[in-house]
Amino acid sequence: MSKWIPDPRGYANERLVDLPWGYWLRKDPEAKELVDENGEVWESLRHYLWHGRLSMGSGSNLDLACEQLLAVLHAASNRRVTREEAVHEFFFEVWRESWHYLAWLEGQDLTEHGEVTVEGRAILRMLAATRGRDVADLAPLDFPTLHPLNGLDHGTTRAEREQVMAALEAMGRALRYRFVREPIADRPAIKLIGCEMGNNIPLTRVLWTLTFVDDYARDRQFAWIAHRLDRWQSWGELAAEHGARALSEHLLLLKFAHEPIDGV
Repeated sequence: MSKWIPDPRGYANERLVDLPWGYWLRKDPEAKELVDENGEVWESLRHYLWHGRLSMGSGSNLDLACEQLLAVLHAASNRRVTREEAVHEFFFEVWRESWHYLAWLEGQDLTEHGEVTVEGRAILRMLAATRGRDVADLAPLDFPTLHPLNGLDHGTTRAEREQVMAALEAMGRALRYRFVREPIADRPAIKLIGCEMGNNIPLTRVLWTLTFVDDYARDRQFAWIAHRLDRWQSWGELAAEHGARALSEHLLLLKFAHEPIDGV
């Protein structure tokens, strides 16, 4: 995480930055609607954000649009999301839509140079707090990650790696789909586990596995996966619906997209 937090609109000068966006609205005592500082009435916080703050029309599915905004801001708040990774992960390999959407975020001052702004983080908190009960799990914000430093072991000791990965595995236990480091036939391996799956008798199921030649190779791959904790739910659904091969192909594309492009 970068210590520099952009605030191009001066949001921090007018609002309490640690509270969810829209906290200043008041409830109409005679109705369910919310009232803003100008006296305008809104059906919900999400309506206020989408139609009021972002000036978007009513033609799109509000909840789907807000969930996509939440997913992109959530990922960008925890790591640097490359353009190619965004295309594969969030925009179904449609480059034009990806370019337009990320430029729109910059134009709305929700991101700046790829960093989520102060207001963007406040919006992220609000969207996370207003999700429906039946939506997918949301990974924690600001989870610990391993960043490459230098040397073959990225400048970390085994004890330091284990401490960070253990914390990530602990966070993952709250998710329905979780990656864990568990051996397979005495070989180091990573498993994707789906919990409480099936209608009649909900069971824990292993949906995907990958074995390695040694612990260090496994830990390097797990660090890359854990760095994207916010995507575990989506990846789990992919494996559950389309099989382990579909997830392997998707992860391979993302791993390739994460590599730097020569001359760029």
